[in-house]
Amino acid sequence: MKDAVVVGGGIAGLTAAWRLRDLDTILLESEPCVGGRIRSFERDGHWVSVGAHMFPGRGSFLWELLDELRLERARIHGSLLGIAYRRKIVTGGHAETFPFRLPLSPAARISFVRAGLRIRRDAARYTELARRAEGETESDVRRRLLGFLDDRTWAEYVGPVHPQVEAIFRATANRLTAEPDEVAAGCMVALFAHVWSTGGVELGFNLRNGPSSLPSELARRLGEQVVTGAQVVEVAREAGSVRVRYLRRGREEEVSARCAIVATPAPVARRIVLDLPAETAAALDAIVYGPFVVAGILTDATTAWDDVYSVLTVDSSFNMLFNHSDAGGALMVYGGAGRARRLLAMSDDEIASTVTADLHELYPEAHVREVIVQRWENAIPFAAPGRARVQAALERGVDDTVFFAGDYVGEWTHMESAALTAAEAAAAVRARVDAPLAVS
Repeated sequence: MKDAVVVGGGIAGLTAAWRLRDLDTILLESEPCVGGRIRSFERDGHWVSVGAHMFPGRGSFLWELLDELRLERARIHGSLLGIAYRRKIVTGGHAETFPFRLPLSPAARISFVRAGLRIRRDAARYTELARRAEGETESDVRRRLLGFLDDRTWAEYVGPVHPQVEAIFRATANRLTAEPDEVAAGCMVALFAHVWSTGGVELGFNLRNGPSSLPSELARRLGEQVVTGAQVVEVAREAGSVRVRYLRRGREEEVSARCAIVATPAPVARRIVLDLPAETAAALDAIVYGPFVVAGILTDATTAWDDVYSVLTVDSSFNMLFNHSDAGGALMVYGGAGRARRLLAMSDDEIASTVTADLHELYPEAHVREVIVQRWENAIPFAAPGRARVQAALERGVDDTVFFAGDYVGEWTHMESAALTAAEAAAAVRARVDAPLAVS
């Protein structure tokens, strides 16, 4: 019997397996390669990302992991504050100036300022709540943040605004795969806090060799502990242990272990873990995902977007544009929520043509050489109102034998959150098997 089975080879599963690497651990991943929603490709000396790509700074869990793995980071130098509206791109400067720099009507400017002041105030509150006091755990902070403005939607929080401002806020919600009437206000305020704040989790880095260099390096070091092409169909609890059935190369196989860490998206965890307590099942059912359609765009060299890292694109087929060229990458655009659903109805060639045309509206000088399309129908989870109520059940796991990890267990959707919850699950497994980590 093994000490632990980790189900899922995204950043959460790989982090958990890495933390348990000195134990008898196996990681099962259904896809041919690891990485989950971290996905990048090498093209002509550049990397092209179609998945998660922003890494947090010094003091974060992932910063230490990247140091441990000796992976080179690249500081994001371009502006994280950019909005494109009516063919005008406004970047840099203070967020408070945007209502006066964007092509808005006088009434829209006033509406934007009023809403912006409230968001600025509550983003500062969120940042304060994110500070961990002496004696607090990550779980304590997580539950506090999830409860912040958890009783209303983003649409209810913003209230009636000018239609031009509503379009901007809708595009912002789409960034989290949600529509304004679906996502909790606190979840959206968190997004603004992460972009504006110098405290908390600052998402200010890429990896020099592309995002996929992280999962690839973890898998390389874990070696035979990682099994790909293994689709888990059942996780069953049996008298203080677990039995995991999976399909590989057309055959059914089985492995038993003292514990399992299920690091899959919530709907998959709900389906494969048998006989869940009602509270745990309800908690997994409460996690809401939305879609992304992502296009990685390789272009000829240009200086057109050198001062930009990310731009919210209000009236394009995609709602976000990212420039990875400073770190050796390419452009990436994505459409979330309703925009993604419209793109999902198209063929890959139609998507490539559509996003290329919209890119040319923003940057006429762009010469596109290749577009890589990635469809994520359940891309990332977002917090709907009431999300905080199920947190305890997600963190508790089941019977000290099955533990959950992933971005949906965290307070906000990013790689740091996924990795932290995986480290916590790994610590719970280690306590269960009573084997301290050997110091190498």
